[in-house]
Amino acid sequence: MSEHFTLEALTFSQTATRKGIDNTPPQQAIDSLNLLCSSLLEPARALLGCPFRVDSGFRCEALNEAVGGAKTSAHLDGRAADCIPEGMNLQSAFLTLKNSDLPYDQIIFECQAWIHLAIARVGETPRRQALTATGGPGHWAYQAVA
Repeated sequence: MSEHFTLEALTFSQTATRKGIDNTPPQQAIDSLNLLCSSLLEPARALLGCPFRVDSGFRCEALNEAVGGAKTSAHLDGRAADCIPEGMNLQSAFLTLKNSDLPYDQIIFECQAWIHLAIARVGETPRRQALTATGGPGHWAYQAVA
């Protein structure tokens, strides 16, 4: 996919493995994952100067349902990854990314545990929406960050 992100890392899921869910992405999602890596993940990693661990990238519908993801999640079409910058304070990383000129559609500081990074659909202008999320699967509460 890119220098620091593999298809395996962007599709691996402990939940899928445990539940026997085939999380193989279709070609359209692979194309979106490539764009996600080149336009957002690699530049974000370079900006922060540290490696990223991807906790969740592409999710098929069954996996998205199993983890309590939104029915409209950008993970479903390969446009999002939940990342943890290694060796850096998460809130500092979130604020640095939020205030950058990176072309994110959405950045969410989720449960103070990871950062959701998403790109817009091809042909759409990124919303540059920054949020925090608290709660849990099926009970997420989102708040806009100025």
